[in-house]
Amino acid sequence: MGYFKNEVSIEEMVIEDVDAILNIDKKIRKIGESVTYKYTTTESILTIDRIGHAKDAKSYADMITGDIAGMLNTSLVAKIKDKIVGFIISRKATIGDPPKEIGMILIMGVDPKHWRNGVASKMAEEFIKKYKAMGIKEIRIPIDERDMQLRDFFTKIGFGVGHMIEYSKKL
Repeated sequence: MGYFKNEVSIEEMVIEDVDAILNIDKKIRKIGESVTYKYTTTESILTIDRIGHAKDAKSYADMITGDIAGMLNTSLVAKIKDKIVGFIISRKATIGDPPKEIGMILIMGVDPKHWRNGVASKMAEEFIKKYKAMGIKEIRIPIDERDMQLRDFFTKIGFGVGHMIEYSKKL
């Protein structure tokens, strides 16, 4: 049974949210439910350097070495009673010829205590509204083909398999 829509608030991500987001990411990884994001961590997306900055850092935000401003204004957090319980980190990207701007979901997560309660659906709904308001006509998310949970979720909210297939070769 899901939360009432008014219990979950969706807000634009700010730098102060980073610690809570990383804690959610760790909880998901600890229980082994991270098929798509097995090798892509929130920490790597936010370019956090634990080694070079850990001594002086008061929070993970102090260890960010990359420019994440473009991600902050396109990413969201879900809160219940002012506590972050979910996140979507994304960015705009330009692809194709002729070039077009799209939204790219880089990673998303919901605290396992709040799974199957409508948090991810509400985040996705607000995320789609946000990108529509920016004039973006397409949103993409790479999903591991074995990740049935994530594939089913995105199918349920209207996403479909794109026309591009990624080929890779191990070296």
